[in-house]
Amino acid sequence: MRFIASVLTVLLLFAANPGHAVEASAYVALNKLAIEKHILPRYDALVVATASLNDAAKAYCTAPATKPISDLQAAFGQTMDAWQDIQHVRFGPIDWFFRSQRFAFWPDPRNTIGKQMAELLSKHQSGSVDPELLAKGSVATQGLPALERLIFGEDANKLKSGTDAAYRCRYVEAIAVNLAQMAKETQAAWLEGGDKAFAAVMQDASKPDAPYREPQEATLELFKALYLAVEMAADHKLARPLGAALKDARPRLSESWRSERSLRNIQRNLAAAQDLYLNSFSPTVPDKAVDTAIRDGFARSVTAANAIKLPLETAVQDAKLRPQAEALAAELLALKKLLGDRLPPALDIPVGFNALDGD
Repeated sequence: MRFIASVLTVLLLFAANPGHAVEASAYVALNKLAIEKHILPRYDALVVATASLNDAAKAYCTAPATKPISDLQAAFGQTMDAWQDIQHVRFGPIDWFFRSQRFAFWPDPRNTIGKQMAELLSKHQSGSVDPELLAKGSVATQGLPALERLIFGEDANKLKSGTDAAYRCRYVEAIAVNLAQMAKETQAAWLEGGDKAFAAVMQDASKPDAPYREPQEATLELFKALYLAVEMAADHKLARPLGAALKDARPRLSESWRSERSLRNIQRNLAAAQDLYLNSFSPTVPDKAVDTAIRDGFARSVTAANAIKLPLETAVQDAKLRPQAEALAAELLALKKLLGDRLPPALDIPVGFNALDGD
């Protein structure tokens, strides 16, 4: 699926309650906490994970016929964890050069990944899986979903033997190199360049070319990231495979069904969103009733997600297990409504939502 930033401009200009006014310094503090305690550590972790994946891909492809693929799969899992922990941040350097889509092109309702990978694999042209050319090509063939197909899919055994085994391994290595490079570039753009580093410019509204004219605008960007984490989990990662009823379950619409880690992705998304709220937003929310309600909403959602013990791909189509998935769906929708309806007015931030075109 293409993520289309179509503007559903709901611009709900909420007037702040005079008894719960938010000082400008509170936005500054919130932004600083979110950047230093939430965003930057997660990009550090992504750099480490993708570097390990790159090493694992190289090690495996030195002798794929004899080496177990489990080490490579484990490195993939660690990288996917690190990506899910920061996937909700769609602004700043990760948005440059289509890095976010190149990292993980999903949802993909038209099977663009499968079609374009099939075409690429049929050519057996070594240049087409050169890391630099791959990075400049289609977003559908260069990220984590493409790698998952290569090492977990039904053709994963073709990495070990066959006429195109060496070519497939070069493709695996190219994806790993590309992911590691994007992670390093993103981290560097946040940190390097002195007062031009994105971590600095996001917090500095004094310059004419600053991306945010006041701290409140940067807080709004962070709120949208917080909301997105819950929205994606509720409306895409769970709702798509769950369907309206048992007969409508479509487990292969899960995000990572080949590696059976779709539920884990949701759990990581929720834990990351909860961390962002508790450690950045919560201290700033002046209305403690709102804060308590959102804290409780996160706690219930995390508990519901952790209560599902089998893969999501199994749970959505099992009559006995499905109620747990449905309970999670209900908690996520309630949490999404809480965040959308009550947090913006509590923080006195005007909200214009960008919708995800989830066809």
